[in-house]
Amino acid sequence: MHAFAKLILGALIVLCGVGALSQTITHGVTLTWTWTGNGTASFNVYRSTVSGGETQPALASGITTPVFNDVTAAVNTMYYYTVTSVVGGIESAPSPEVSAQIVPPNAPTNPETSVH
Repeated sequence: MHAFAKLILGALIVLCGVGALSQTITHGVTLTWTWTGNGTASFNVYRSTVSGGETQPALASGITTPVFNDVTAAVNTMYYYTVTSVVGGIESAPSPEVSAQIVPPNAPTNPETSVH
């Protein structure tokens, strides 16, 4: 492994929710990072449900922009992520780990009912 540059990794948690039937419901964990290296790089994203467990295979590889939306992340599950850069076919050491968990919006406390 060769470290080409520093990767600064952050996570944005996107809440999933329930809306009107006409709305599209989406959820995921959006990872963003800063590439400070020289040259053109692609990136690999690794994910685990155990801290330090991000191993092969990559969740996603060949990413060409410093952002990734993990739409396969399940609600109420803690995930741990790292990102590597690839330049000239050589993969860097992993970025520092970040964690994220999708938490659903609170359910209504007093749902209305009607009897006919």
